[in-house]
Amino acid sequence: MKATNTSLLISLLLAASAVPVARAAVAAVKPNIIFILADDLGYGDLGCYGQTRSKTPNLDGMAAEGMRFTNFYCGSTVCAPSRCTLMTGKHLGHATVRDNMQRGPGLEGQHPMQPGTVTVAQLLKRTGYATAIVGKWGLGMPEDHSSPLDFGFDHHYGYLCQGMAHTYYPPYLWRDNRKELLPGNPPYRYGQRGVIQPSGKLYSHDLMVDDSLRWVREHRQGPFFLYLAFTIPHLSLQVPEDSLTEYRGRWPERPLTNSKHYANNNSPRAAYAAMITRMDRDVGRLMALLKQLGLDDDTLVFFASDNGAVFPYAGADPQFFHSNGNLRGYKQDLYEGGIRTPFIARWPGRIRSGVTSPLIGAFWDVLPTLCEIAGAAVPKDIDGLSIAPTLLGRPGQKLHEYLYWEYHSGGGAQAVRFGDWKAVRNHVKRSPNSLPELYDLASDPSETTNIAARHPEVAARAARYMKAAHRPCWEPKWNF
Repeated sequence: MKATNTSLLISLLLAASAVPVARAAVAAVKPNIIFILADDLGYGDLGCYGQTRSKTPNLDGMAAEGMRFTNFYCGSTVCAPSRCTLMTGKHLGHATVRDNMQRGPGLEGQHPMQPGTVTVAQLLKRTGYATAIVGKWGLGMPEDHSSPLDFGFDHHYGYLCQGMAHTYYPPYLWRDNRKELLPGNPPYRYGQRGVIQPSGKLYSHDLMVDDSLRWVREHRQGPFFLYLAFTIPHLSLQVPEDSLTEYRGRWPERPLTNSKHYANNNSPRAAYAAMITRMDRDVGRLMALLKQLGLDDDTLVFFASDNGAVFPYAGADPQFFHSNGNLRGYKQDLYEGGIRTPFIARWPGRIRSGVTSPLIGAFWDVLPTLCEIAGAAVPKDIDGLSIAPTLLGRPGQKLHEYLYWEYHSGGGAQAVRFGDWKAVRNHVKRSPNSLPELYDLASDPSETTNIAARHPEVAARAARYMKAAHRPCWEPKWNF
């Protein structure tokens, strides 16, 4: 009887300690982390989110082997501020970069981040991670002390300037704060007049993929953090012939022949689909490399887009592709089509496969999530909440009281989501105290019916959130 009781006691003690041991093991593992970011990819542009025209088998497979989120949001409705929230864990009411803004007329590069800004790369680097960004930065230049190497990255290859990234055949790319010429590509300078040349010799996306694969091989001993910031499918619509052939002639086309800035294209629909499929192919190459190197089970991989699909412009046809699904609006809108993103996470053996999560989250949650998983310290002045409990199937997931966005171009706009409620205030600079539009996303995910008049108390609550979330910014243009 004593032996039986002793065995029972030991069993109970082991069971009680199992969860803490598992949690401690997660922090001890220090997994490799890869965050893949597409550029202007809509919520509905992947097969696993409903796309039927362009093929994305590798990303669909990643979703099937991991967790797919249905209520996750970009940091902003345009590029630079969205990337700033991802790097800093702060929403747009507190972020150091709150809109796209050039350094000056004709100058390469965007407005820098404020000195002293803390990024996820810096935090992971302090715990022993090798860090790299391959792709588009958009948050400043070396001369402003705001390049990736100034904010915690050991290596960068790709575009520093979002304007230069409008062509996939640039005359050069940046490697660790130095220009690296690309012989055979046409000349281009941001701010120049005239149409971008439709092609060249060296396709920037391919060069960046090759660099990322090389870097992973070199850092296979880990742990490493790779921020893979693709420029696909942002305009211009440019893709090599070996990808275009798969889609050319499949659909009726309206050739783009009169672009005032982006490259002209005789098969814009085929080009758009081909670009996305080429990116998907290269995600597959990366995943295959992880398996080849024996790193698959030790690597946490995310995929998202920096904002919604672009409005019909310069050959883009989001209506044909249903790029934003049934969501209202496009890039530069704070309606769902401008800010909701496909969001996928995969970590074999840690994240259960085939899971769909309705958790409401946003880019500023990424920093605390990666820090918790890597065992890094989390700054106290951020807006994000770790979603590690959701990813790893643990209890204790904290929820946001609300999510907040602001946009300073086009007259200014603000938006909040709290529970199933979504509020949008447009023309903020003209009417800063107007009652916001109000939508119930549970019954109206397409935001077709403004019900603020029916629920004035809820709309007023949203207005209070908007007022509380916005703090004065160091850049005067980003203050309402």
